[in-house]
Amino acid sequence: MTLEDAITELSQRITTICPEAVLRIARASEEEASIRVYAPAGVETAIKAATHEYTIDLLTSEGLDVQVLVYDIATSLPPTEA
Repeated sequence: MTLEDAITELSQRITTICPEAVLRIARASEEEASIRVYAPAGVETAIKAATHEYTIDLLTSEGLDVQVLVYDIATSLPPTEA
């Protein structure tokens, strides 16, 4: 699996739970990235539940380190895309 495949899968999991979520993706290398999720506070637990185990599996079985960080969109505005 590639990093892009992992990002796509995680993005789909997140937007299935919260279609209005704003995602900001930062790639650090070919094996490492972070996904910052800006969504209503009420969906934070569901997003973490849907992504946590998968990110651990990616790290242990694929060597891919993809962090999913969830922020309350009401209090943390997403940065504009570069």
